[in-house]
Amino acid sequence: MMSAHITVMAKPKGSRARPNRRRGLLLSLVCSLGLTGCAGGFELPNLLYLATSANSDQEINAELISDFRERLHTIVIGYRQIHPATRFQFGIYPDAGIVDAMRRRNHAGLGPDLLFVNGDTAKQLVDQGLADPYPLTPSLEHQFNPADLQRMRTDSGAIAGLPLLIQTQVACFNRRRLPDPPATLEELLSASARGHNIGLNIELKALFWTAGSAGSFEAIQRATAGKLLEPKQLESIETWLAWLQNASNQQRVTFYASQTSALHEFSAGRLDWIPCSSVSLPGLRKRLGDSLGVANLPSGPGGPPSPVNRLRVLALGRSSSQAGRERALSFSRFSVNPLVQRSLTLGSQTVLPANRFVKVPVQSSQALQAMSASEIAGQRMAGMAGLLHDNDPRLASTQSLINALVFGEVSPKAAAKDLVRLARQQP
Repeated sequence: MMSAHITVMAKPKGSRARPNRRRGLLLSLVCSLGLTGCAGGFELPNLLYLATSANSDQEINAELISDFRERLHTIVIGYRQIHPATRFQFGIYPDAGIVDAMRRRNHAGLGPDLLFVNGDTAKQLVDQGLADPYPLTPSLEHQFNPADLQRMRTDSGAIAGLPLLIQTQVACFNRRRLPDPPATLEELLSASARGHNIGLNIELKALFWTAGSAGSFEAIQRATAGKLLEPKQLESIETWLAWLQNASNQQRVTFYASQTSALHEFSAGRLDWIPCSSVSLPGLRKRLGDSLGVANLPSGPGGPPSPVNRLRVLALGRSSSQAGRERALSFSRFSVNPLVQRSLTLGSQTVLPANRFVKVPVQSSQALQAMSASEIAGQRMAGMAGLLHDNDPRLASTQSLINALVFGEVSPKAAAKDLVRLARQQP
C-alpha cells in the first residue's frame, strides 16, 4: 500500500493559519500518516508534499483521487524501495485555481515541494515567482524531445518544469453502436447522416484537431506568428470554418460547451463518438466496459489532425527546506527513469512517457496506438505552443468567434478574416 495523505482542494480558502495552529496541523498530519512517535516526542519524517492540478475536463471526486493514487503508485513504491523513510502528501487542486492556491500557501510558508501540473501552468508559476526553475543537467536534458523542452522555457530561457507525461487527445466510440469508427472528417459526417450521434466540444483547444485535418493548421500558425497570408492560406482557414459550421447544421452532431458534458452524454450511451482526452479512459472503461473503443482522430483532405496534447511536468515549489528540495529533485529524477516511465505507460494506458527513449508497445493495445499517433500528430503544435499560452487574450477572442460561427451568426468567409486579424494581434 502507498503510504500517503491526500488533500482535496476544490476551492482553497484564503485565510492563513496562525503559527501555533500551523504546528498543530503539522502534528496532525504526521500522525495521520501512520508514523511512530506521535504520543510523545516525534521525529519529523522525510515528507514530500506534491500538489497536482486537475484539468478542466476532470471532476475532482473519489474516482479521480483513486485514479491519481493508482497512477503514482508505481513511482512511489519504487522510490520507497530506495528511500524507505520517505512519506508523501498529495493535494489536488483545479487547474484554474492552483496558481492562486499556491500563492496563498507560499505566503503562509506551506507551499509544496513539488507540483505536478500542465506545462503552461508551470511556466505561469515560475513567471509569478511561485515556483523555481528546474536545474536541468545535460544528461537529463538529453532524455527529452527538444520541442518539449522548448515548450517549457520561460522568457529568460529557464526550464519551468521537468517533463513527466503526455496526455493525448484520441477518439472514443461505442463499439456496439458504431463498430467501425470514422477515419476521416467526411466519414464522421457520413456516420451522423446514417443515424449515429456525434459529440464535439466547442472549446477551441478541444476542437483545434479539426484544423489540421481540414488543412488550415499551417496558415493559422503563420498568422499567429504575425505573418501575412497568401490567398490560398486564407482560403484554407475558410474551408476549416465552413466544415465546422456544416457539422453544426447536422441533425445528429452536437457541440457541447465543455468536455465534461460530452463525456457524461457518451458515458450514458446517448453519443456514439466523441474526441476525448486519454486521461478520461479509466472512467469510461468502468462505465462502458468492452463497448468502449479507442481510435485515431479523423484525418482529412488537409492531412493528419492537429491535437492539442498536454505536457504534464514536475515543477519545484519555493517553500521547501534544503532537505525537501533535495528530496524533490531526487524523486523527480527517479520519475523520468525509463523503467519507471514504461511502467507508468503500460500500467495505466492513459498517458505516454515524456522520456523519448521509452518505446511504447503500440502493437499491444489499440488505445496505446491511438495515443502514439496523436502524440506524433501533435508534435507540430510545439511551434504554436511557443506563440500562445493558456492566458493569451487571443484565445478568448477566438473562442467567441468560434461560438458565433457554430451558431450561424457569422459566415465562414467573414470569420476567416476575423480569425486572422485576431491571431496577428500581439498579446
